[in-house]
Amino acid sequence: MNLYEFEGKNIFKQFGIATPQSILLRRTDDVVEKYNELGLKEVVLKAQVLSGKRGKNNGILFASNADEVKEAVEKIFSSNIRGQYVAAVLMEGKLEIVEEHYLSIIYDTNKKQPVLVYSKEGGMDIEDVSEEKIQKQYLDIRQNELSSNIPFAKELWQSFLQSDARVVEINPLVKTSNGQFIAADAKIAIDDDAFFRHKDWNFEPRTMLGR
Repeated sequence: MNLYEFEGKNIFKQFGIATPQSILLRRTDDVVEKYNELGLKEVVLKAQVLSGKRGKNNGILFASNADEVKEAVEKIFSSNIRGQYVAAVLMEGKLEIVEEHYLSIIYDTNKKQPVLVYSKEGGMDIEDVSEEKIQKQYLDIRQNELSSNIPFAKELWQSFLQSDARVVEINPLVKTSNGQFIAADAKIAIDDDAFFRHKDWNFEPRTMLGR
């Protein structure tokens, strides 16, 4: 099952992966009240849908005051993002980005083991990055520890193992102007057969946020 961005980021936070300050907006929420509650001037509004390429489909907008936030949220809620209904918008603080990296752990069905994929060329589909700019490290599912100097690689491995994931991806993994690394986006796909091991899982119904 694919998770929404805000659900993925909630999992990331449990394992020590930094995410932007945020608040989730529903259609019935008072947007201005929520904006004031977040307490940040510059924000980004992101449609919560399961498809990618939101930025090219009016699914990611920026705002710097209450009126702009209200207008942006109304525009996103009235949009059809690649055939998907938008029932939630994630409002986050705008990051001062100096670098964008790519980091993921994906289960390789051919080799039948997970592989860590990292590139300093983030913010785009990994398929569009040249092979020489991509680092790959195959992992042993029996090994709980991961040896790596890549930011959040160890934390991502724990989230992969303990969440029974098939994919955990941060793209982009950004470095901000103050030198902090933050997961600006989150993509997680979990094994449907693992639900019996996670009584605490309470994800949004897929039919509610995406049709």
